[in-house]
Amino acid sequence: MRLIAKAVGLFSPRVRESWRQVESQLAEVQEIKMNIALFSERYVPLGWANYDRMSSTVLAELAMRSVEQGEQLLTQHHLDEQTLRVLGYRFHLPQFQPWAAIYERAIERCKAEDWLSAVPLILIIIDGICTTSSGKHPFSGGADAEVFDTQTSGTGGLAEALKVLGSTRRKLSEAPIEAPFRHDVVHGLNPNYGFSIVAAKALNLLQATTDYFVSIRDEVQRLARAEEEQRPASFREIAAVMRRTADLKSALEAWRPRPERTGLAIDESCAELADDTLPEAVAAKYLQFLQRTNYGALAALHVDYPQRSVAYRAGQLRQEFKGIRVLHWVISSIRDTSASFTTLRVDIQVEVAGRRDKLSADLRMMYADPSFEVMVRSMAEGQWYVMPNLTTDLWVKKLQLEAQ
Repeated sequence: MRLIAKAVGLFSPRVRESWRQVESQLAEVQEIKMNIALFSERYVPLGWANYDRMSSTVLAELAMRSVEQGEQLLTQHHLDEQTLRVLGYRFHLPQFQPWAAIYERAIERCKAEDWLSAVPLILIIIDGICTTSSGKHPFSGGADAEVFDTQTSGTGGLAEALKVLGSTRRKLSEAPIEAPFRHDVVHGLNPNYGFSIVAAKALNLLQATTDYFVSIRDEVQRLARAEEEQRPASFREIAAVMRRTADLKSALEAWRPRPERTGLAIDESCAELADDTLPEAVAAKYLQFLQRTNYGALAALHVDYPQRSVAYRAGQLRQEFKGIRVLHWVISSIRDTSASFTTLRVDIQVEVAGRRDKLSADLRMMYADPSFEVMVRSMAEGQWYVMPNLTTDLWVKKLQLEAQ
């Protein structure tokens, strides 16, 4: 692939530039892998776990700090309000909803810096999720099974952290501890655990636990896709790839970004919304579906790399948006960021429990095939999809209004 790209690049400056971007991205991936390995070596023995949603920015920062400074950063990150909100998003899933009330109380205690109360509540949630999902206790092999294509069950992941935190003692100790050793905390054999770092490590373990059991749920589909991708290609398939590569090269050469447009007021009354080849037209449809609570149509437009069923995703959206109403929306700016992506600025007015507020956010549109493989806009078999970041922004706004 590298040789083909370089050969084509001899005749195409745009392809050369695209390949340089690919090589830069590959270098970034290698750096992330090195940061994960360093995290596993330094921090897992101290009771921290790596997981899929761990911030790559935090991992990079840890690589440049001492272990003491790194633990301070990890503590701040896992107790950060935004981090806790995103974790709370998981408890709107039917899979974790039974523990939502306990999670809310645990976070309430964290905000009050009542670590003595918060830590046992978090451990209760971890026990409940693992025992219910696997039939085993988390510290007795309930999360040891390897899960395909997830960092959470890899080196430095959940199973290794559980081994560290599952150590037991038989006698009372009042010496301060800096990790949520379950046996010590739950059985009252070390009551001196009331510190922010202990709560942060418990929340880190909860992050890894939810990631792990979400990954198990869609593992079958991910394995099926991987097997299909590894199947030897036929001559016909190779020829089709070559044709597609030629089409991609031509489309890349022909594409030019449109001038950025600002100060717009595109809403459902605009006539231009009928053209589905325009990202802003598909974005407008998406926002209409959001306003009308058509969750099936919303889910069909979402980028979803695990490729779960539309019905499953629609059910998730229905649960997440329960209690929030979109009153009005406007697309205020359009910017083509690449041959496959366009970013729109959206202003939305929402209502939750009779309280109204406004939200301004970016809506990222991606041109791709039905498997969410990125394509150059206007290529056959592609269409515009919506990156689901706006749903998280709306969910956070909902929590803010409910808390008022």
